[in-house]
Amino acid sequence: MRRILAWSEMFALFALLYVGIPWAGLTVDRFLGIPAWPSPARWIGMVLLVLGIAGLAWCFALFARIGRGTPNPTMPPTALVTVGPYARTRNPIALSHAAALFGLSLFLGSVSAAVIVLLLAIPVHVAMVHEEGTLEARFGDTYRAYRAAVPRWIPRPRNRQS
Repeated sequence: MRRILAWSEMFALFALLYVGIPWAGLTVDRFLGIPAWPSPARWIGMVLLVLGIAGLAWCFALFARIGRGTPNPTMPPTALVTVGPYARTRNPIALSHAAALFGLSLFLGSVSAAVIVLLLAIPVHVAMVHEEGTLEARFGDTYRAYRAAVPRWIPRPRNRQS
């Protein structure tokens, strides 16, 4: 029951984000008379939205299967997840949300919603820095090695062997 509640809380938060940000952005756009994005940006937005949602689904599945937990801080994974997208960046959930929300903003044509998503990067970064301290306290040397090997945000190019 506790796991269901943790997942439900996260989905409620995500629903608020995915409804609230576009609503706020479209409201500001109407108020300021900002025109919608042109059609090509909307198609790019759809691609980003789908990629972001797919990334979230992948991360959540890994949290449940490998981490034996949820993205909710009240019931975090009990094992450090370092595979899949976590092998490329330490924050694939945040990056997937950013892609999905920015994509949704483009798809809906809202310049202001896209700006809101970009501005939210600041508190998200602060939260991720705080979370790293928590992960280091929970997983110790394992997390420190992971942190040294995997970048926080921007994945490094893969080493291709010839």
